[in-house]
Amino acid sequence: MATAAAAAGLPPPRCRAHRRGRRRPVARWVVVAAAANDAGTKRDRDLAERARAQKTTYAAVERAWRDGGALDGANDDAVERTVRRTLQLAKHFERLRFQQEVALGKYGEGVVLPASHSDPIWLASRLRVLSRLTRVAPEELPAMVEIVGADLLALSPAKVMRVVVALKDLLPIADASSMIAAEPELLVVADERVILYSGMDAMQTLRGMDIPEPCVRLLLAEEPGLMLGKGGLVRLDQIREQAETHAENLRSICDGVRDDEPLDVNAQRWFTNFFCGYY
Repeated sequence: MATAAAAAGLPPPRCRAHRRGRRRPVARWVVVAAAANDAGTKRDRDLAERARAQKTTYAAVERAWRDGGALDGANDDAVERTVRRTLQLAKHFERLRFQQEVALGKYGEGVVLPASHSDPIWLASRLRVLSRLTRVAPEELPAMVEIVGADLLALSPAKVMRVVVALKDLLPIADASSMIAAEPELLVVADERVILYSGMDAMQTLRGMDIPEPCVRLLLAEEPGLMLGKGGLVRLDQIREQAETHAENLRSICDGVRDDEPLDVNAQRWFTNFFCGYY
């Protein structure tokens, strides 16, 4: 039969075994799908690896904060805010260091922060000490560093304690930690005596506006930037105008209160609502 087919010029019949052994071309869409599947698998592996690395870093930063008891008593939300803000601060310094390196390479001038500043574990260890010394909540410290800069991380414990003592000498019944949280630049003044002298000058200026002594002390505790000249004459004019408008109320809430005594809760609430708006 095969001879007859060949004589007739017809192709030989293909047996089933021959058809099974024939290598057929792979469709293009199959190749593309396989490549896409490989790419997707690699992307998934990369994402999974990145997630594991982030989880490991998160746990290490939390441990660095917990060493020494900085997070003792903090709830889960406060812990999460503290760790995440520390990680964000490390990213901030990483970007800043890159800009400094570019400027140094392009212009040949400037300084570059040490690589440790972009290490969140190192940042957590430094901020932990600062929190213990100032009693400022750990979750507030990363924002303070962004305001003041890297100088805050270079402070010695002795320097920090001198600032705290100066604030307590100036306002014994005030909360020094709240003042530092509101005005972190107090920590980097060149001389701690500036806090005492400037604070006394600011208090004398406020007394000249006929503001009773308990209110003077409360205003300075709520707006410690007055010691550094924050707000300038504009802010002082605002306070003077408020004092003239509410002169009777000021005398009323301070009636029977000694100069070194705090106002009661309701009086403090009223005073801060009408006078303390700088922050």
